[in-house]
Amino acid sequence: MAKTKKMSNDELASRLESEVQNATGHMNSELSGQREDSMKYYLGEKFGNEIDGRSEIVTTDVRDTIEYIMPSLMRIFTTHNNVAEFEPEGPEDVEMAQQATDYVNYVFNKQNNGFKVLYDVFKDALISKTGVVKHFWEEKVESKTETYTNLTEIEYQAILANDDLKILEKTENLQQKETQDEMGNVIPAIYTYDCVVQRIKINGQVKILSVPPEEFLISRRATSIESAQFVCHRVKKSVTDLILEGYDEKVIENLPTYNSSQAEYDEERLARYSYDDDSIPPDEGEGATRQIWLDECYTRIDYDGDGIAELRKITKGGNIILDNVEIDMIPFSTICPLPIPHKFYGMSVADTVKDIQLIKSTIMRNLLDNMYLTNNARYAVLAGQVELDDLLTSKPGGIVRMRAPNAVTPLPTPSIQPYAFQMVQYLDSVREERSGVSKMTQGLNPDVLTSHVTSGAISAATESSMQRIELIARIFAETGIKDLFRNIYSLIQRYEDREKVFYLRNKFVPVDVSRWKEKLNCSVNVGIGSGSQQTKIQSMSSIMTIIQSLVQQGGMGTLVSPQNIYNAVTEFIETAGFKNADQFVSNPANMPPKQPKPSIDEKIQAQKSQLEMQKLQLQAKELEIDTQLKAQEVSIKKQESEINLAIKSQELMLKKQQMKINEAELALEATQKRPIGIGKT
Repeated sequence: MAKTKKMSNDELASRLESEVQNATGHMNSELSGQREDSMKYYLGEKFGNEIDGRSEIVTTDVRDTIEYIMPSLMRIFTTHNNVAEFEPEGPEDVEMAQQATDYVNYVFNKQNNGFKVLYDVFKDALISKTGVVKHFWEEKVESKTETYTNLTEIEYQAILANDDLKILEKTENLQQKETQDEMGNVIPAIYTYDCVVQRIKINGQVKILSVPPEEFLISRRATSIESAQFVCHRVKKSVTDLILEGYDEKVIENLPTYNSSQAEYDEERLARYSYDDDSIPPDEGEGATRQIWLDECYTRIDYDGDGIAELRKITKGGNIILDNVEIDMIPFSTICPLPIPHKFYGMSVADTVKDIQLIKSTIMRNLLDNMYLTNNARYAVLAGQVELDDLLTSKPGGIVRMRAPNAVTPLPTPSIQPYAFQMVQYLDSVREERSGVSKMTQGLNPDVLTSHVTSGAISAATESSMQRIELIARIFAETGIKDLFRNIYSLIQRYEDREKVFYLRNKFVPVDVSRWKEKLNCSVNVGIGSGSQQTKIQSMSSIMTIIQSLVQQGGMGTLVSPQNIYNAVTEFIETAGFKNADQFVSNPANMPPKQPKPSIDEKIQAQKSQLEMQKLQLQAKELEIDTQLKAQEVSIKKQESEINLAIKSQELMLKKQQMKINEAELALEATQKRPIGIGKT
């Protein structure tokens, strides 16, 4: 295939605008007109064929039918803790699949308001043929200004090293000048700092939104989002939102305001607000709050001229291209209650009931008009022979003055009440057959109370009346809801932090996304209606009775395990409508293993071992006491020898002292006995 040159932005914007104008769902198209009518029928607005002075009543069959279906649908999808579950591909994937199930449902229900998303999407589908969910990874920038004073050098450097902080203003305060010590060394100056800091934090998570039907466009004759050549989301954003998403402020200034966009004046969009609002759009805002309509286009196009069309996301405002990136998936999932094979758009419940509402409204108008004429009949009057003011004043006991007999003759008004009520009942039966909404789905038929009908027949009739609603629920589950959870799984695996901790079932659970496989089979838990729910509770009670009987007959450990009992009890609790079964029973898989009970021989052996151990302890104690006694004896003997040695040493010293005394006495005696000498002359 020959290559072509790369497209310019002007060529690209022109191509995209042509796709938008030709897309299914564009304003003033046949589809848009049908959805506008459905919304007006749901709101019970007038048909436009009313006549002054006649009844203008509008029945609300479309709204009543949809509001009867909604509680059953919401109960069906919110009965279980997990809307969807991921199935392991092998034995090694069991733990990972359970972790993925818990975390994906946590993201859907906790991080996003899953109940509100399901409610909006289901109601869009029942009214406007198709409910659209958008799922994408959103990185939200949070900015906050903080002021710090008297920071030391170390604290100031810590702020500089923090990537989440950006210094906007800084003031240096000199605390001590540069000096020298006694040795002549330089002591540097000491500063403190006052700072104004901007803290920027980027938080990322999976974002799930319900998209208004009129904001979603798809190429004509498309059969699915995956095969569509062109998909577009017309979204309204403020200047602030676009700046936080990283777009250039100068480019944003040139974008057209939302009042200049046709999307704001879409009749289908205005029909939603016409019930309690007017058709004048609100003010467009100024400055940072100015509102702008953008076209987020997802198209397969050969932009780079290599001869191969690639899937790209191109955002444009007016004729200005804001971004143009290659992607690998279109971030939308859709549901339709009554799909038509080989078409993207099927039929809504409103489409099947609108003509019933029109016919019933017409019958009720004629019936009321007939009652008005019966109570205020028409008269034939002989001109000039009757006081017309008396005739026109209708009050009890009033008189009508006539100048001639038989001047006033009442005109007969045939009564249509019996036939009108029969027709209304017939139309109600037609509506029940089309929508599946009958008195059985709304509660017990009062006619049943007066007839001899068994409980089994009542249950069968109730379940039969729920089949149409359950089919709609199964279609929702196997199409858009399953696709939604697969895409949530893919977004988490691609963008989520590798290791994370989240709060689930009253405890913090670690999540390691790096261990998840690229793809896992997904199954959606479609619950049951009220009649089937009672049947299932009875079935679960029978199963638990069988398990109890097996345990009593010795089947514990062979036919029944603690995990089997836990699974049966939790299923019974969840079927009864309680969300967290772990509040009542504990999972044996999460409990520490019990120590096996020892046998008689093991007990005797343990007692012998214990006696031997005590004997050894006594022997060791005796040996320790003997050692201490011997050590004391040695110490005493040593002390005695030291005392004896000291005594002997003292005796020796005394003897030496006595000897010296004796020698001194002998010397003194000798001196006294010596004769006195005669001196020389």
